[in-house]
Amino acid sequence: MAEDNADNIRGAAREFGWAARRAFRLGLQTGSGGNISLRVGTELFLTKPTGIGLTECRRSNLVLVNGEGRPVEGKDKPTKEVQTHLSIYRVRPGVGGIVHYHPPYATAYAVKNQPLPLPTLHARRILKQIPLIPEYPEGSAELAQAVRKAALDPEVVGLLLAGHGLMAIGPTLQQAQYTAELMEESACIAWLARFV
Repeated sequence: MAEDNADNIRGAAREFGWAARRAFRLGLQTGSGGNISLRVGTELFLTKPTGIGLTECRRSNLVLVNGEGRPVEGKDKPTKEVQTHLSIYRVRPGVGGIVHYHPPYATAYAVKNQPLPLPTLHARRILKQIPLIPEYPEGSAELAQAVRKAALDPEVVGLLLAGHGLMAIGPTLQQAQYTAELMEESACIAWLARFV
């Protein structure tokens, strides 16, 4: 059983690395901001440590937390947004991965407190609706509560956090990553379409 858990964690760490490298390469996140998490089994979650950039994430510094957000493995402190992530996992048992980034176009809409436009047929079909969460302090109980409330709708696959950035959720981390990319693409297209 312990060996199965170790295999699950190794596999999750590989997925984590894939998403982190891809997000950085695509310009979805720079510096030490943003965070990623994924479900490992039923009540364990692999998270990014706080203060570490995506490209510095390694199996050795990722933090495994339980359903309350307490570290069970790893020496670093988990992301300050751990409770926000867990608020989604608690109400959506089918969610396997969550990403939170500050990409420039989507975040521009967030800082203007405007809903994310869905200009293409593809975006409207996949994203359906992207709730705009009011501005709350990073990592706060208020933010976690607002995100949880919005995530109760099973059709919600992404959220725009006012003054902050985006969150994308999916049955797998790969799907969450692709959703985040589509959200940023939609924001970019909407912005560019203003000049055509």
